[in-house]
Amino acid sequence: MTSRALNVRRSFSVPADTAALRILNTVARLSEEERALVRRLCVFQEVIPAGDAFTSEGRAVTPRLILSGWACRQRTLADGQRQIFGFLLPGDGLGLAAEPRPLDETTTVALTRVECVDAVMLREILSLQDPRHDRLRRALIAARRYEDICLLNHVVRLGRQSAMARIGHLLLELRDRLQRAGLCSVDRMHLPLTQEALADALGLSLVHVSRTLSQMKRNRLIAMQSGWLTILDESYLRSVSDYGADYPVLH
Repeated sequence: MTSRALNVRRSFSVPADTAALRILNTVARLSEEERALVRRLCVFQEVIPAGDAFTSEGRAVTPRLILSGWACRQRTLADGQRQIFGFLLPGDGLGLAAEPRPLDETTTVALTRVECVDAVMLREILSLQDPRHDRLRRALIAARRYEDICLLNHVVRLGRQSAMARIGHLLLELRDRLQRAGLCSVDRMHLPLTQEALADALGLSLVHVSRTLSQMKRNRLIAMQSGWLTILDESYLRSVSDYGADYPVLH
């Protein structure tokens, strides 16, 4: 794990409607008591600088909810090559399951400056199986199920799709996740990922990613400027990448 001094503080001003609550509420309509529980228990805020690790391989991560910033789950091989398994966005939780999950025991690295809150108390409260928190508990289970769906989609991307299909599928998935968190519009989103990160996630060379993105821009499928991405032809991207909506809903 990267050595670092943690910047931890007690926050008394957690947003009334965090990205995490918005995401969970798309799965199950949480009661005001459940929403208040999340806001009340997630009070210890931590800042993780870009490039630093949350945890290292084989060690369970401390339960957290991400308030802002992007991170990734990855494994680095002996020759220095990196495989990214998936991205963590604002509103995502990690380490919230009662039993450790392999995904939570991979190396997790901040790609940008990440602000998160300690969710240990939230996990402990939900483990008590109080009926008053049933919808919140089920929403978190559904969110973890979606992580597994994304991992299966990632396997298909790596094994069977062209470079354009891989990139298009990933961009649509990230857009949908950000939209559920209330952090982007239908066609425009902030994308703080380097081409190197895209290459490491999609099993492509840096040159291949650069050429494919240039082709997608020439074909008016996407536009990119100053860290922002605009999807110009969603219908074509959905078709070429075989993209479908997979997010579970409990309403």
